Amino acid sequence: MGAAKAVIVSDDALRGTDALGTAKVLAAVIKREMPDLILCATESSDGYTGTTPVQLAELLGLPSITFAKSVAVDGSSVKVERQTESGYDEVTAPTPCVVTVTAGVVEPRYPSFKGIMAAKGKPVDQLTVADLGIDAGQVGSAGAGQEVVSVQPAEARQGGEIVVDEGDGHEKIVAFLEQLKVI
Repeated sequence: MGAAKAVIVSDDALRGTDALGTAKVLAAVIKREMPDLILCATESSDGYTGTTPVQLAELLGLPSITFAKSVAVDGSSVKVERQTESGYDEVTAPTPCVVTVTAGVVEPRYPSFKGIMAAKGKPVDQLTVADLGIDAGQVGSAGAGQEVVSVQPAEARQGGEIVVDEGDGHEKIVAFLEQLKVI
């Protein structure tokens, strides 16, 4: 919602691209547009590497703030509450910069019918790797430094052991924890 335009990079040369290759493609698009703020998720739903946003920032030579819980832009700087194990850090950086946001940082805004119709009139640029000036050998499976060799479903969870407490439940718990070498 509120986008002025969209860019789609679609090219068969991208098949098998790893996280770094994806960052290279995104960096090439962003250099063409040069926005003040680049927002990314902390990781994708397909690769789960969590490295693409920081690689993107490095390729662009921009500051990067990760795990943002809230983001506020104030003129030529961005102020972020960064989620940590012990609470939040308040971090500021000059724009342009790359910020990764955590799940639940925003409530989704669903477009109205009027918004959907207005979006149809927005320009959508469709680019290829060649349009971005990227050598096809740097992306796709040819340029990937990692390769998915197999995908298997996760093992089904097995049922746990039911312990009936007949006054000795605490002893059974201690024995179980000793078996796991937790205590």
